[in-house]
Amino acid sequence: MLKFRDKIQNLLIPAVLFLLPFYFIRFRCRWLSLNLVEIMIIPIFLLWIFDGKKKIRELAAEYRNYTLGVSLIILGLLLSVLINKDYYIGFGAVKGWFLFPIIFSIILNDYLGRDEKILKKIFLSLFLSAVFISMAGIYYKIAGLLSYDGRLHLFYDSPNQLAMFLAPGLIIGALFFLEKKSKYSRTGFGIGLALVGLNIFFTYSFGAWIAIALAFTVFSGLKYIKFRQGIIIFSIIAFLAVAGFLNQKEKFRSAFFPNERSSLASRIMIWKSAGRMIEDNPLFGIGPGNFQEKYLEYQKYFPPYLEWAVPQPHNLFFAFWLEAGLIGLVGFAALIYRFFRDNKKAISNNRLFGTMCFGIILYYLIHGFIDTTYWRNDMAFVFWTVVAINIYLANPSRTRMTDAELKSGDKKQKPYL
Repeated sequence: MLKFRDKIQNLLIPAVLFLLPFYFIRFRCRWLSLNLVEIMIIPIFLLWIFDGKKKIRELAAEYRNYTLGVSLIILGLLLSVLINKDYYIGFGAVKGWFLFPIIFSIILNDYLGRDEKILKKIFLSLFLSAVFISMAGIYYKIAGLLSYDGRLHLFYDSPNQLAMFLAPGLIIGALFFLEKKSKYSRTGFGIGLALVGLNIFFTYSFGAWIAIALAFTVFSGLKYIKFRQGIIIFSIIAFLAVAGFLNQKEKFRSAFFPNERSSLASRIMIWKSAGRMIEDNPLFGIGPGNFQEKYLEYQKYFPPYLEWAVPQPHNLFFAFWLEAGLIGLVGFAALIYRFFRDNKKAISNNRLFGTMCFGIILYYLIHGFIDTTYWRNDMAFVFWTVVAINIYLANPSRTRMTDAELKSGDKKQKPYL
């Protein structure tokens, strides 16, 4: 029987993941600002911490292989904030993009050991969140509420951001669809996939399309999905690409034959500016949340910018270097290395959920070459949720100490095998 605390967490944890797109709803009290997702995590954290059962040595045992990566990221962030002296923005970014997501992932990992059934709920929550947003996206498309260049973006700052949030949901939904045997289940997932896929299509985010296509190609090549299924998925993506070409000829043409005002030309200019910032601040970066301001300062070194509102450098790795310093970038690399090492075990122990973890992180990295797929609240939570699940799946048979053993301080049984 689950305790009352666990039952509450069973409801709140999936709810947090479902409501990730609404992190823009904020509540301010003087200098303190919390968004809706962070407020929901506070009672989850209090229920967890006041229970008094989780010991530091247990956390160290659970995350021992990730301690180096996480520690370097946090150290890099703190040093970057202190060196650059933009404390309010810097610590606010650390809170929203790292502190709350990491705390959530630790609580989630602990809870998985108490009730593994929540695994399916977690992935379903991410998929249903994408479906819910996609239903709104269909209305926006029909109503003509689009960007100036005819692309779908809803309440996100750009179509690319919408595509980045929906892509993990598409990967989850596709793998659930391929796994299900029931006709009704496949129909339900098929309808949800169609909605999410249409929304990603209408964003005309070529980076998302390419990353998703490559992710499924890797699935097929590594036999995570059957070759026939891979061919079907590839054919669907190819069809959408042709349809997109017919609808956005200029955007496609500029992608392969860039002109001086194309999206690619704009990205190249942003990357050059980011590279100059790295040259000037190679060790500590410019501080989290400061790219937009620094980007405008560096205008003097370049011809007139094609884009002026650029909160991130359109590259995941540049973003980590600039906002967490070289130390943070090394920590991120160590974290990713450890993730993929553990993911082999995760897939071996649970093929479906392990493959979902693999696909989502692979998508982050591929799309991360041309967009910043981490440095937003919703994407940060998805990232650390997947890391926590991957850690659990890599060693699901570990033995946890019972509440009585924890209370008595019995040292005969190890927290984890």
